[in-house]
Amino acid sequence: EARNLSKKVIFNDQEIVILDDIDLEVSASSSLAVIGPSGSGKSTLLGILAGLDSPSSGEIFINKKPLHNLSEDARAKIRKDSVAFVFQNFELLAGLNALENVMLPIELKGKKNAKDIAENYLEKVGMQNRLTHYPQQLSGGEQQRVAIARAFACEADVLFCDEPTGNLDSSNSELIANLIFDTFMESSSALVIVTHDISLASRCDQKIELVDGKVL
Repeated sequence: EARNLSKKVIFNDQEIVILDDIDLEVSASSSLAVIGPSGSGKSTLLGILAGLDSPSSGEIFINKKPLHNLSEDARAKIRKDSVAFVFQNFELLAGLNALENVMLPIELKGKKNAKDIAENYLEKVGMQNRLTHYPQQLSGGEQQRVAIARAFACEADVLFCDEPTGNLDSSNSELIANLIFDTFMESSSALVIVTHDISLASRCDQKIELVDGKVL
């Protein structure tokens, strides 16, 4: 949940308003799309909601925990325990193969059966035959499948997707959208997607449009 969320920065002695008085709420097992033109503040909003950045004013809660009042170390713990990401640029670690990329955040959570969990989610996204391949050996669509498996394998309270189909062709975009929503339907996570893809946004339970940092 976000209440009266604003983000302002000073540039060349001028105040620039990136986000202006944003209110939103998304519950477990439901989905929210954030749409809007480039430069409207979508990715900034996503980063603040996930605790990667701090607002200038306003309140943010994940499972009723107030991110806006926490130190960076405390926010990092909530990110580890409660948040997962699917990035536009995949953000896979080049030195780890597909299985290891998915296992890593599970291991960081202290789970002992990380390999079994990772294999299960990689199978869900059709990558069971590519477990030992490294990111540079995978296509863009395959890398995004691994990124989706990694995010859902965390079994986080909130899954954030930042333009998850932005770097893919149309056929891969549809495949990735289907994988995200098929896997989401089997989870209890809340899903927040920033996207330019109207067809992807239309699959969400609710949608908000940002223009110049404000919700229309």
